[in-house]
Amino acid sequence: MSKTTIDALVVRRDRLRENVQRVKGRLDSARADLASVEEECLKKKVDPEKIDVVIDQLTTSLESEITRLQDMITLAESQVAPFLEEDK
Repeated sequence: MSKTTIDALVVRRDRLRENVQRVKGRLDSARADLASVEEECLKKKVDPEKIDVVIDQLTTSLESEITRLQDMITLAESQVAPFLEEDK
């Protein structure tokens, strides 16, 4: 092997080490973020392992409440409409 080839390999090795350290830093950061999110879930009495189920339940509940609100507004509008027609 020539010196140029060895030098190129050393540069690649060093770059690889840097990249590994960078990835390790990202992994540590992601783990810390995950721990923080899990802790916040537990404070809100939500099992982090079942977060998808909880999100689905909340979405269903929200959609139901929105529908109920729309129905109530429609009913209120229909009840007020006769009084507004008299003003015309």
